[in-house]
Amino acid sequence: MDAYLNCLYQHISEHIETDARLNLMDYRRWNAAQDMAWSALERALTLEQLKLVEDYRSAWCGLRALEDELLFQSAVDLGKWMVLA
Repeated sequence: MDAYLNCLYQHISEHIETDARLNLMDYRRWNAAQDMAWSALERALTLEQLKLVEDYRSAWCGLRALEDELLFQSAVDLGKWMVLA
């Protein structure tokens, strides 16, 4: 992704919670559910098991971030193509 697209992507990512199109009730509900699930894992797992889960979560988040960037770039490319067509 070039510098302009990266800047645009970062701006959108940082302001997603204030986007009027975002269903904030669902977002907050899923965010709270994630927090509760993580707290339950912390209580139930040993330190070694928790480290494995954290390693997995870190790898998953890295992959998910890359997928989001690729999706964003594809959407921008499609928009450019539609304008030129």
